[in-house]
Amino acid sequence: MSQEIIIALVVGAFLIAAIAFIVIRRRRAAQQDELPLPDIGGIGATIDYTSLPEDEPRTPGERFRAAPPAVKALVILAPIVLIGVIAVLTLTFAPFGGSGATPTPLPPPPRLAIERAEVVGKGKIVVVVKTENLPPGATVTALIREGDQEFPWFDPNTAIAQPDPLSGEAQVVLDRRSGAPTPRQSETYTVIAIAREASSEIARSDPAPLDVLQPFFNDFYAVAVEPTPAPAMAPTATPAPATPAPSPTLVATQELTGTATIVGNIRRAPNRDAEVVGRLTPGEVVTLFERSIDGEWYRISTSAGLDGWVSRTLLIVDQEQAAQLPVAMPDNLPQATVFNGGNVRTSPSLRGLVIDQINAGESVILLARNADSTWLKIINERQITGWVSRTLLTIAPNDLRKLPVSSETVPTPLPATVAALPPPPTPRATAPPVTGLTAIVFNGGNVRAAPNLRAQVLDQVNARETVQLLSKTPDGNWYRITNIRGVTGWVNRTLLTVDPDVARRVPVGQ
Repeated sequence: MSQEIIIALVVGAFLIAAIAFIVIRRRRAAQQDELPLPDIGGIGATIDYTSLPEDEPRTPGERFRAAPPAVKALVILAPIVLIGVIAVLTLTFAPFGGSGATPTPLPPPPRLAIERAEVVGKGKIVVVVKTENLPPGATVTALIREGDQEFPWFDPNTAIAQPDPLSGEAQVVLDRRSGAPTPRQSETYTVIAIAREASSEIARSDPAPLDVLQPFFNDFYAVAVEPTPAPAMAPTATPAPATPAPSPTLVATQELTGTATIVGNIRRAPNRDAEVVGRLTPGEVVTLFERSIDGEWYRISTSAGLDGWVSRTLLIVDQEQAAQLPVAMPDNLPQATVFNGGNVRTSPSLRGLVIDQINAGESVILLARNADSTWLKIINERQITGWVSRTLLTIAPNDLRKLPVSSETVPTPLPATVAALPPPPTPRATAPPVTGLTAIVFNGGNVRAAPNLRAQVLDQVNARETVQLLSKTPDGNWYRITNIRGVTGWVNRTLLTVDPDVARRVPVGQ
């Protein structure tokens, strides 16, 4: 019932009541004004009133025309108000369409968004999808596009995942199928996530670019490493004299120089509180030897033999060459203990290239932190410099505050990247039994050869990856898993988010 109809009914009822009240008042007033008949003629005189013409209206029309204006208005408004009351009652108690049920609001539509799509191993792509409003039992899969065409690279029968009931996140693993077409470096590849209920599609994400991590670049694009061709043998026994070929040019380490732009101080250490040992003059050319951890200072030598540190704002320097200068390591750098294993990356973000690992119990040297202190630049025990998530380390708050702020990407040559990759899994005579039970990695850590902290480290699991649960120890503190790179081993239960019902179904084994 709309508000306008209610107002109209109230006004109509009020008018009817007002008109009825006026009519009653007028009738009472007319009765009070009646006077007794006058006495006409003498005693005994009689008047025959039957001989007078009748003026009283006889038909309804005549009665309506002779009625007072208030009565006419009442007669006209009463049916209108009655019709309105009937209409309101009909709208109130009779639902639209005769269905007999109040229409229910439509649920919000399902939505998908790809957070990342990466080639993370040989013949393996991981797609992390954020889902919203998916109905229970819905599954998530994906497809790859080469340009605008679908690219049949993976096995669709294994590329199915269900969203996590708490976070709504689904992780789809795409395994390269046998006889898959070879991707081309000149093409652009995108990934689309698809949600299905039963056999019908209910939602589709926007395309997201496929990131090919550098260690798996050659495998994904099937780039063959060509062997160095052997020198061709001359057809004659005695080769003819020829102009000797130039010997390979040895790249000598060249001095990097910079030119002073303004007058500035040369200090004994790379900070503004250090002692001033000299001054630069505009146009003076100096030689650069080292740079500070945060890249804001250079150790230089002047033509007069003066050695010290100057701010990089005082010099004009080739920045690409300056990035290759060795970093001066102070003697009192703070250290931290690795709380949980994880990746060492080239930049302070999850999109940085993975160049090495840190393992639980190791010590690392702290070099810098990013602006919000969520990533730390470190040197691990294998002398690999890179960025790790702060959540992987146990660090004293005072040491964290003292670290310089930086967001510099670590340059990593390909040989170092390849050497830092975990060793390939050892082939097994029999494949581990498949239980069909899975879990989400809550925090990155080590995959070990046995269920204890002293066992050999075989590989890593990283946050948000999905692992296959094969068995567990009798106390439930360790799970035997297979990760997305196909490595089977043991991980501590604290690294996983395991549904209680799933945990009960995992078989006990050693």
